[in-house]
Amino acid sequence: MSSKLRLNSITFFALLLGFFSCQPKSVGATRNVALIFGYVPNQTAAVIAAAFYFSFGAILAFHVLRFKNWWALALPIGTLGSGIGFIMRYILAEPAHQTSKTIMIIEEILTLCSPAGFLAFNYIVYGRLVLVCVGARHSLIRPQWVSTFFILSDVSTFVIQAIGAAFVVQPEHHALGEKVVEVGVILQSISFWLFSASLLLTYISVRREGLSDGTEVWWRAYQSVAFSSAFIVIRSIYRMISSIEGNTSTVATTEIYLYLLDVLPLMIAIGIYIPFWPGNYITGEDSIVSVSNPEEHKLSSIRTGSRELLAVKWR
Repeated sequence: MSSKLRLNSITFFALLLGFFSCQPKSVGATRNVALIFGYVPNQTAAVIAAAFYFSFGAILAFHVLRFKNWWALALPIGTLGSGIGFIMRYILAEPAHQTSKTIMIIEEILTLCSPAGFLAFNYIVYGRLVLVCVGARHSLIRPQWVSTFFILSDVSTFVIQAIGAAFVVQPEHHALGEKVVEVGVILQSISFWLFSASLLLTYISVRREGLSDGTEVWWRAYQSVAFSSAFIVIRSIYRMISSIEGNTSTVATTEIYLYLLDVLPLMIAIGIYIPFWPGNYITGEDSIVSVSNPEEHKLSSIRTGSRELLAVKWR
């Protein structure tokens, strides 16, 4: 993702939050958090989730700074946003703030939409992996377009969900808000499932070609993004079921499901990148981008090995 697109995304995110934070606070039992969510948020759970998100975000931001992988900023930014969202959730549970429309809107936008940064990061990693390491022939979409295509989809569905989240907390627009969120979640889920299918097809294509023996450095990046994506799919299924069934369903009104099927999968999805940072593996080493003939690749490997062996003998 270019620096201009990254800056525009961050600016839009800040303006969106600024706009909603300027909305007047509401009072009255009809806007109580327990009536809108179906429960009062558990403060202990919210603090634990926020602590994990902030801790993970700090480590991931350190990776970005240490390796100067500015293309990876979407991940720590999304993690920070999620952490702030759960701080808002903690505040929302306070009796004095349980009728605050402003806090509800910020909490809903951040907890629902910040993980879009996690999806964007996976899109970027996959795009770089195809472009630098495995080659365009193993991707359904041209590698130059992979990140742009999926990120634009991500941003679009982010905006839809953010608008829906703003309406959900208003009783007079609650039903409309639920529908808007539902559309955003479904579109985002479909987009990510298409991405996951592309990821799987890339694996099949690479293995079928026979140029890779599975020991190349870049496979670690592929394994990490595939592992992460599997848990994001779990979260997307939960969000889709929750949004389709509405706030009267057991899934939507039982808070434990949020932590088991949303927070925990996302923690695992981003946690994998703490020990296995993709920037360490997408270096171009062992690349098969420019290789098109398996026999030629094998002969090249044999010649390289022979030269190394001769060099050792003559030392």
